Amino acid sequence: MSVDDDAEDGLVGSAFPDCPRCGDPILATVVTGPSEATATPCGCRVAPPHLERE
Repeated sequence: MSVDDDAEDGLVGSAFPDCPRCGDPILATVVTGPSEATATPCGCRVAPPHLERE
């Protein structure tokens, strides 16, 4: 399957955000401090996500 095949099927991109350091999809983040988190599964250190209120 090529990128063009994905676009035709409506499957463009990932449902998960990309890691800002390595570009792999982030499935979860573990907050380790007020300004630090670890992305899973890549293990890169990233800024913690902002909590959204509805």
